[in-house]
Amino acid sequence: MIKRILLFVGGLIVLLLLIGFVLPRKFELTKSEVINAPAAYVFEEINTLDNWPRWSYWNTLDPDMEVVYSEQKSGTGAYYEWTSEVLDKGKLVITDSKLNKLVACDLFFMQSEKPSRAVYQLEPAEGGTKLTMNFDTDFGMNPIMRWVGLLMFPSEMNKAFDHNFSKLKEIAAAKPKFTVTLSEETTNPISYIGISSTMSFEDIDAISAQMGKSYGELMGVLQKAKVEMTGAPFCLYPRWDEEKKEMDMVCALPVPPDAKLPAKYPVMQIPGGKAVKAIHLGDYHNLEDTHNQVNQYIEYKNLQIIGAPWEVYITDPEMETDTTKWITEVFYPVKE
Repeated sequence: MIKRILLFVGGLIVLLLLIGFVLPRKFELTKSEVINAPAAYVFEEINTLDNWPRWSYWNTLDPDMEVVYSEQKSGTGAYYEWTSEVLDKGKLVITDSKLNKLVACDLFFMQSEKPSRAVYQLEPAEGGTKLTMNFDTDFGMNPIMRWVGLLMFPSEMNKAFDHNFSKLKEIAAAKPKFTVTLSEETTNPISYIGISSTMSFEDIDAISAQMGKSYGELMGVLQKAKVEMTGAPFCLYPRWDEEKKEMDMVCALPVPPDAKLPAKYPVMQIPGGKAVKAIHLGDYHNLEDTHNQVNQYIEYKNLQIIGAPWEVYITDPEMETDTTKWITEVFYPVKE
């Protein structure tokens, strides 16, 4: 009797293994949802691996999972390795990363012959950003893994996608919202001449009058010396004192670094480097709000300001009277 049972069980196992060889060897799932947030907010969560515990379904399956990150934690080449009693061992590597557009990963599981592939694609959509998640894997010639793929993968992967979409939406919704265009740039050194003034930042008329006077004087100096500007006029703000309600401003014109000018107007320089840039559209009355948003962004991104901010006046008000077309660029130098 026992022998018959063993023979039956053995035959059943053999049969299941044989069936396993004819089961699908590949599994693929693709889902898309719209997230009410800029692409950058979603991209930074996916592209930065030590953010994954905040939203990844797999991290919820084993809170005690050990994770070791590469020194580089974001972008192409970044990876992490995991060891888990629930999820065994494995490795995830970012193989492709396109800013605010795509993150592609290879996943190496201990049981798999080939790496699995996960792709996160972002594109503009009405109401925010369309995020498309794709996962595909090849179970190879392993009949057991093919059974796992048939019985477990569809349910688990759908659950994982739904969890990830939900968490990414939640995280994106909690991030600050900005009404100006913000970006992190690498600026070139700027040589300039300037005139410094201390002003009450509450006296807009006095500031405007002083700017007109300073720029007029600087323009006259350049014309007399036959030196051409190398860009648009700008203004530096080395000091801002809320208690005294005053500021130092330097009205400046960019010039060649070797410009020959009177000693009263020495050529100075803003070092090149990393800066947060904002694009302000319209007249100058709401520039303070743009500065506030830049500071909010810097705080949110945990950046450190390392120098005086400056405003670049791209549009000449004397040439363009329509204030809705005025463009001002605001820069805050930050530590790299």
